[in-house]
Amino acid sequence: MTRTQRIMRDAIVSLRANRSRSILMMLGPAAGVALLSATMITTQGARSEVMGLIAKHGLDMIMIRAGGEVQVFAPTGDRGLSVLFAEDALAIEREIPGVQMVSPVQNQRGITVVARDRSVITRAFGVDSDWMTIRRWGVAEGEFISDADVAGATRVVLLAAKVARELFPEGGALGETVRINNDPYVVKGLFIEMGTDAGGDDWDNRVVVPYTTSTRRLFNRPSLEQIVMRVDNASRVEDIAERVRALMRVRHHIGQGEADDFFVREPEDVGSAAAETSSTLWTLLLVVSLAGLVGGGFATANLIMAGVSQRSQEIGIRRATGAREADINRQFVTESLLISLGGGVIGVAMGVGAALGLEALGLARAHLTWAPFAIALLASVIIGITVGTRAARGAARLDPATAVRVRTA
Repeated sequence: MTRTQRIMRDAIVSLRANRSRSILMMLGPAAGVALLSATMITTQGARSEVMGLIAKHGLDMIMIRAGGEVQVFAPTGDRGLSVLFAEDALAIEREIPGVQMVSPVQNQRGITVVARDRSVITRAFGVDSDWMTIRRWGVAEGEFISDADVAGATRVVLLAAKVARELFPEGGALGETVRINNDPYVVKGLFIEMGTDAGGDDWDNRVVVPYTTSTRRLFNRPSLEQIVMRVDNASRVEDIAERVRALMRVRHHIGQGEADDFFVREPEDVGSAAAETSSTLWTLLLVVSLAGLVGGGFATANLIMAGVSQRSQEIGIRRATGAREADINRQFVTESLLISLGGGVIGVAMGVGAALGLEALGLARAHLTWAPFAIALLASVIIGITVGTRAARGAARLDPATAVRVRTA
């Protein structure tokens, strides 16, 4: 048996002989690793969910919003500056190569929809016939707005899933007449369930009408909140977005050095904003997790140092029978490393359990990858080696004769 194998054996024997103390020492790193693991798993889950929503709603879509501020997520108020019009959408479709389809978009919150004795307050959208394809939505029953509906500014409406359930809990909404702000509209279709978008907006709580109808009747204004478009190649999104930006500046007579009165949003902008939005919270949680891990390391260090004085006779006997200072040093470092690894494994299991529990309660999204485990265990090992080295130096420097005499007196 080599010296290294013998030291490992002695370390394991010592830990097994003092199980209660060993388990107690593992609790410190376990708590820190659990917090660190849970934080990283839920943070990755949040980012993964956002990117999944972006992909769900289109990596080949570009949106223009009215207003010069960088409006990545939808603002609380829908009305921006009156700078976007249907003519802008037509110009983009006509003059920008690579743009497959374009839809003007009007929207307004606080719209009352009534069906018989039931009513809801929701958000209404006025869109073109290509809007559903651009936004990758779908119709569960009926059909979407047609070119004829847009041309004739007809009073037809499509209901999102949640609105349809609230107004027609027993079904049968298709073909019925509802009143939107006291005007009659025929239900032409019902949308499929979509959930929320990357900005947290509920797609199942809205109604959609032709944009010409919203322009002339429902909202009675010509300006748009958005223009959405789909490009022929997702890899060209950035280039096409720049072309759109240049065209809009010309159309809006914006001079060199003057700020835009619109914002062109690309799919990557949403991902960047989501990452930035969660970065502050993630940093705070990470600092707290690392502080907990370091605090657990200090607690383990104190227990190990207390154990050194209790094991002075053992150390003295080993030194008297030929063990070198280096052997004692390596044994205590090995013990500390094993304690930290054991605590790290327990902590990872606790962290995964906590993250999955939060997901089950609907409070977070868990995304399991190897990275949180590797980082948590690495941090645990570093803490273990640091703590073990400090304790090992004290143990190795004990005088053998004094240690034996003190314990046998």
